[in-house]
Amino acid sequence: MTVTSERRKRQWGERENLILGTARRLIHDKGFLSLTMSELAKAVEYSVGTLYRHFETKEDLLVALAVQSISQRALLFEQVRQAKRPSRDRAYGILIVRLMLAESNPETFDIERLASSPSIWKRATEERYRTMVAMEQRCSEVVLGIIRDALAEGDLQRGWVIEGDIIFGLWSITVGFHRLVQSFDDIRQVGLADAIEAVKKNYRLLLDGYGWQPVENWDALAVEQDFRETIFQS
Repeated sequence: MTVTSERRKRQWGERENLILGTARRLIHDKGFLSLTMSELAKAVEYSVGTLYRHFETKEDLLVALAVQSISQRALLFEQVRQAKRPSRDRAYGILIVRLMLAESNPETFDIERLASSPSIWKRATEERYRTMVAMEQRCSEVVLGIIRDALAEGDLQRGWVIEGDIIFGLWSITVGFHRLVQSFDDIRQVGLADAIEAVKKNYRLLLDGYGWQPVENWDALAVEQDFRETIFQS
């Protein structure tokens, strides 16, 4: 690769990151449905045609944002899995990462929710959609690794727990939490006083139901505090 082509590739990547970062900010402020490519072009000081060189449709742009978000989540999940902690701690750490991401980037899961809708990803490029799916698979593989660690270490008993069922259960409760919270301005409208504490409690109950050891004398608060203090620092 020549110096000129390397420079052009770098400039392309820098411009694409600028477009994505600005789009994320505008979506946070106004929502995806209110975002227009002309408004985004004005904000980044490029032509609409330049935007369409990077992203074929507005939906393609949204899927690209989802790829960014899911890729970050996958990296953090891997940090959790590699932590030198018991398997149950690491399983709970997956939830804590999701909560921390929601706190620091509240638009993240709204972007992922929209991008996972067929009406959106079918209007994105096939390559970008496949990348999004691959990143979600990467997240699932990390959780699967924690489950297999638990089986190998005796924290889960072989024979009656099925790996895929556990992944589905943990995934359902976290995704369901995010979508429920995003559905209402005030979650108390549907009789839930504290959604965050509710999802933590139900996640712990799910781990208990799987018989994921240790069940007794396990300090969920200490585990959460430890991950909150370390997970974004590495």
